[in-house]
Amino acid sequence: MNPPKPPPPALMTQRILWLALLTSNFLYVGVLFYLRANRGGQSLPAIDPTLAPAFAVVALGVSAASLLLPRRLYASFAASAPIEIRDGVKEDPMGALQGFRRPAPSERLFADADAARRAALLRNQSPFIVGMALAESVSLLGFVLGFLGAGEAIFLPFFAVGIALQATRFPTMVAIERAFEAAHGAKFFSGHTSGAPD
Repeated sequence: MNPPKPPPPALMTQRILWLALLTSNFLYVGVLFYLRANRGGQSLPAIDPTLAPAFAVVALGVSAASLLLPRRLYASFAASAPIEIRDGVKEDPMGALQGFRRPAPSERLFADADAARRAALLRNQSPFIVGMALAESVSLLGFVLGFLGAGEAIFLPFFAVGIALQATRFPTMVAIERAFEAAHGAKFFSGHTSGAPD
């Protein structure tokens, strides 16, 4: 049995960025608690009670943008890729019997699957970074609240949301190929369901 192929370098780069940005949230939390615990004997200042709700509204909008904007960007970038597409014959589970009854259905396929896969990875980089940065900004809102004196029950949920948004953005070839296929209305090969291992 052949060993599985390693992920492409472009995918590994995105995964390294994902891990670095995700772990930075825990660094922010550690720094924040350190600063709050070392105030030279001074108590935490009183915080404007309207600030936390205002930040929550901003965080809600940024969270939505972190989910929607990268998808729109990738769809636009992927659709602009100069990829050749050909018509192929769709796999027929009934074999020749169904082909005898009527013409076999056709489907759009990428003429060069490897080139299409490279294009898919290349165009995922910017939308991926945008999504991760927007998710991180939710955590930074919590950092600001904690620095200004808000309690843990107020600022920690911002970190929880930011971490959750980033954790779900782990880049895989399955998701990237699926989005690229949707942008072009074509498949990498006949019967492909974007379920190949990374």
